[in-house]
Amino acid sequence: MTPPVSYGWFHWLFLVLTLAALLLIAFRYRNLNYQKIKKALLIYAIITLSFEAYKQINFSFNYDATSSWWVYQWYAFPFQFCSTPMYVALIGALTKNKNIEKACFAFLGTFGLTAGLAVMLYPVTVFVDTIGINIQTMVHHSSMILVGFLLIANRMVKNDRKTMISALSVFLILVVIAIAIDVSTYYIGINNGLEMFFISPFHDSSLPVFNIIYQHVPYLIFLLIYISAFSFGSYILYKLFLLPIKSQY
Repeated sequence: MTPPVSYGWFHWLFLVLTLAALLLIAFRYRNLNYQKIKKALLIYAIITLSFEAYKQINFSFNYDATSSWWVYQWYAFPFQFCSTPMYVALIGALTKNKNIEKACFAFLGTFGLTAGLAVMLYPVTVFVDTIGINIQTMVHHSSMILVGFLLIANRMVKNDRKTMISALSVFLILVVIAIAIDVSTYYIGINNGLEMFFISPFHDSSLPVFNIIYQHVPYLIFLLIYISAFSFGSYILYKLFLLPIKSQY
């Protein structure tokens, strides 16, 4: 297909579907029991992981009239910020440890929701010329918003300091893993180092605004700004998504 453009018909279609699903959650699915929430997270994780597997195969498998070949596309390695909610949801759905579960829920209702919303409102870099990948990316990022809101609507993400600290703890663990991947792949020589979370110390960040900050401050300062900005933004968005739920009680 011709690559969709931001706020073209394809983008608007998924924005409208996302809004409709949010309203459905707010008015019909905000009193789910604990087991249904766990089941919903598991279904979400399975769907997004399956879509991700399709994406990896699509990007790396090639063929022509006479042969086929596989060349893994390291730039698509599935550990960007927006990739992490599907892993966190799977852990949250399967774990029996209440502290881990609450931390996973808190991350999905704050940082995960924020990452999904950011891409849905500004999808400049995610559209390609393959219809299946475009559907995958819209489903992936839209569902991040929906899962986060589902947890908020069912009061699984409490509005207290402990919950926010738990969410931040998960985020920091993921940031450390991302940096470890970036650094290790750089020294191993894989693709000149990956750019997970777009915070590699060896490559300029390509995130809007952060790309400017990266070029003007030391790396550690950039990293602190990155963490602080996403933490503050996630907290504010959590509060905003909480408002319509609080007003109904």
